[in-house]
Amino acid sequence: MQSLDKIKRRIKTVQTTSKITGAMKLVATAKIKKQMTEFKTVSDFCQDFYHIIEDLAKLISQKTFYQAKKGSSTKKLWIIVTSSLGLCGAFNINACKHLMGLIQPSDQIIVIGRKGYSYLRAHGLGDQITDFMEMSEANFNYLELLPTSELIMDLYNQGNFASVHIVYTKFINSITFTPADVQVLPLNYSLFKADESKSTCSYVALTDDHKEIAYDPSVNNILATCLPIYLTTLMFATIAESKVCENGARRNAMETATDNAKQLIEDLTLQFNRARQENITQEINEIVAGAGS
Repeated sequence: MQSLDKIKRRIKTVQTTSKITGAMKLVATAKIKKQMTEFKTVSDFCQDFYHIIEDLAKLISQKTFYQAKKGSSTKKLWIIVTSSLGLCGAFNINACKHLMGLIQPSDQIIVIGRKGYSYLRAHGLGDQITDFMEMSEANFNYLELLPTSELIMDLYNQGNFASVHIVYTKFINSITFTPADVQVLPLNYSLFKADESKSTCSYVALTDDHKEIAYDPSVNNILATCLPIYLTTLMFATIAESKVCENGARRNAMETATDNAKQLIEDLTLQFNRARQENITQEINEIVAGAGS
């Protein structure tokens, strides 16, 4: 049986830990509310922008925007979104394992988040990491993604990669998050079915009052100009969604840790009371034995 002082110290240590995990749970909950509002705003913008790209793509008879350049590499570029902070359960591990199940030895990786960078290097994928960006909550903004998206567009246009994909964590509900991947480039031809009756420089669409909308310059040029913005927008949206999932996972992890700490405190308290009762019983026996002699 452990000494009473040692059990007391353990109880105090667990109580301190419980207070810390409880505070972290409250902080994560507060962040989720703020980030959920931002995510909904970004998601609405991304959806509207997606429809614009779709409307433009439907009017292009050529598939130059959907297919990799002729003679280009067969390698894929993977962008993985992880966190720079820990204590969020299996959030980062699940995303990295999802990527490791898809990636080929010749593919390259752009890592967003320190934890993903450390995990992938520790599991033998360090040589495939071409770029690393630490996206903390303090500097999370759209403009900081522009250099990375421009680099990706340049590499893709030069034929260095056949496709570009983003691996992130998809928000299902407040307690369920699942790793997901989306193909960014080339545009998914099954989603953007071209309208062969339209020419690439013709009028694009009809408004609600059936008036044709003309684009100048051509639809091809407008779509080519929009693609970098489209890529940056998708990256920003996946990061925003992953941030919500990160703090959701952290809140769940801290809630579980707090509950476990409370249970451990109860067990240690029971152990302490038993040890104290044994000591009292032993002292009484010693007193009775001494009186009898």
